[in-house]
Amino acid sequence: MTKNPVFEQFKEEFPDVFSTFNDLYKTVSSKALDEKTKQLVYLGILTVTRYAPAFRVHIKKALEAGATESEIKEAIMLAIPAGGLCNFLSVLPDMMDELNG
Repeated sequence: MTKNPVFEQFKEEFPDVFSTFNDLYKTVSSKALDEKTKQLVYLGILTVTRYAPAFRVHIKKALEAGATESEIKEAIMLAIPAGGLCNFLSVLPDMMDELNG
């Protein structure tokens, strides 16, 4: 699986903060959404924030959770009206690399 090297560094350098961050994810992540839906939501958010390292990781996670390429592309394109075309364009090459890789 693709790893986010900066996130891995965060985990190594600040293990206590990482643990708290991980607990936060577990706290806000109930069972209301299935894993595929969670990953698609993540992709929309990561598109708007332009965070390509995590973006690539979550594409793989979405595929592993059963998302199709069409669903991934649509989730990412849904970020255009809310987040702007420039944010979408900034992650487009990463999306295509992961989907075609």
